[in-house]
Amino acid sequence: MIELKNITYTYNPGEPSARVALNDVSLTLADGDFVGLIGHTGSGKSTLVQIIAGLLPPLGGTASVDGTDFSEYKAAAKELRKKVGLVFQYPEHQLFEETVYKDIAFGPKNQKLTEDEIDLRVREAARRVRLEDGLLEKSPFDLSGGQKRRVAIAGVVAMKPEILILDEPTAGLDPSGRDELLGMLKELHGDWCKTIVLVSHSMEDIARAAGTAAVMNGGRLVMNGPVEEIFSRGDELRSMGLNTPQITRIVDGLIKAGLPLEKGIFTVEAAADSIEKLVRSKR
Repeated sequence: MIELKNITYTYNPGEPSARVALNDVSLTLADGDFVGLIGHTGSGKSTLVQIIAGLLPPLGGTASVDGTDFSEYKAAAKELRKKVGLVFQYPEHQLFEETVYKDIAFGPKNQKLTEDEIDLRVREAARRVRLEDGLLEKSPFDLSGGQKRRVAIAGVVAMKPEILILDEPTAGLDPSGRDELLGMLKELHGDWCKTIVLVSHSMEDIARAAGTAAVMNGGRLVMNGPVEEIFSRGDELRSMGLNTPQITRIVDGLIKAGLPLEKGIFTVEAAADSIEKLVRSKR
């Protein structure tokens, strides 16, 4: 479990360009959570996940993993980075090895694993992200954009982090690529990666994959709870420049027009089920 209490972080403190990125943020990530982290650009999301991953030291407050304080950003933070894997936005830009296999193996090699262990990790991670064995000896630069994205994610997954954080993992993907990636993350959750944090501007992605949502605004955590509860507060989300999923707005409009559909619908699949029930009831 990772627990953040009253975390603050300021860029360029004491300088005219100082900017408060996090202000009194408290958040707990427990084993088994699939958290959607929501917020507009500049809300503090990226700073928060870098602190969770042990890449930035909190400048105020306390942060701990499994009860061990890593606020001082020393030995405990080093241990934290073994538990947390962070996939940055557009991770395919960080591919650099000659083959897909070598790229995925880079992290496990740094963990000082044996060659046999590295081979098992690489092949299992590739399978987990739906990469065929035949691609492992290809150059990553010969792959499609979606395949490159999966190679980069596999490189983090191969290190078997307990917590996997992904920053806008579906950005730039077409609808089929987005669906495949979200399905892959749901399969990883609770199997190889106990806890997943999905940072996304897409309310649809959060609705489809996450169980809970945390909303950042102006460096503060302003909402935290089940996805259904967060998306039921549409007016508050809109006041922060956010919104509910598009399908929710469509269904709400149909309800206002007089159709007796179920409220609290956040996915296309749930909307289809509700409409099908309505049609059957009218027969």
